[in-house]
Amino acid sequence: MSTPILELNDVSVDFDGFFALTDLSISLEHGELRSIIGPNGA
Repeated sequence: MSTPILELNDVSVDFDGFFALTDLSISLEHGELRSIIGPNGA
């Protein structure tokens, strides 16, 4: 396993009290693609 080019730990995002993300942790290595898709597919 190589060293991640991006690593996020315990990230939360809210919009006026509506939490879009809660405690997200993710690491991204070179060449990987990731996405965050909501309940409606957006």
